[in-house]
Amino acid sequence: MIEHVFHNRQINKDSPLPYYHQIAQELRGAMEDLRGAGEDDGDVALPSEPALAEIFEVTRGTVRHALEILEREGLVVREKGRGTFMKRRRVELDLTELGSITEHMTQHGWEPSYRLLGVEEIYPLPRAREALDIGEGETVWAIHRLRLANGEPVSVEESYIPCMTAPDLGSQDLGGSLYDLLQTRYGLKLGAAEQTIRTRAVDPEEAVLLTINEGEPVFSITGTIKDADDTPVEYARSVWRGDRYDLQVRLVKRD
Repeated sequence: MIEHVFHNRQINKDSPLPYYHQIAQELRGAMEDLRGAGEDDGDVALPSEPALAEIFEVTRGTVRHALEILEREGLVVREKGRGTFMKRRRVELDLTELGSITEHMTQHGWEPSYRLLGVEEIYPLPRAREALDIGEGETVWAIHRLRLANGEPVSVEESYIPCMTAPDLGSQDLGGSLYDLLQTRYGLKLGAAEQTIRTRAVDPEEAVLLTINEGEPVFSITGTIKDADDTPVEYARSVWRGDRYDLQVRLVKRD
């Protein structure tokens, strides 16, 4: 299947488009075909540079140029002595709609799961207390979890939820969607969210949990969820792998 997908590709040498541009486009198409057939769960190797040069009847330098383009686009990874490999499908998150990320991932073909790292009742730090609009003497549930997609870590998450909002939350099953739990058990209707997104280098502890190298880029998302009455119900901080995560935003033109 894999060899056939690549060996069936051709370029138009009468086209004004550069050969390397056409080859990059053909390889994108081949990789999309493989993903559509479910061939994206592990390391899928592209044909070697000499093999691609033979397939497209061009020089190895032209092939190398095409692969460099795909590498810059984040579609492939090139490993010295091993070859060129497809990067696995990335997790996509729609930032224009407030809802369960767990449900969103399921709808897009991912198998979501969580690993609970810890839960405790604490007095929050000033930043969280301010975001939740609670007094100094009020406590919150601090929930620390590792989110996985198809068994692979994609984000480290911290959620702070007022104990007055969800009194027995610490004894509940926290292996699924917190949004669903807040709505079904505590009758909350989520209304709006405010989020700040930054990029930074992953710290050593996060790198271990996310199984990436220290210093690699991550998305850091901080935000507050409010209910239908505009009352804060959750303050959350999460760190997402930059190599496995895409942010999607839909823009609408104002009249």
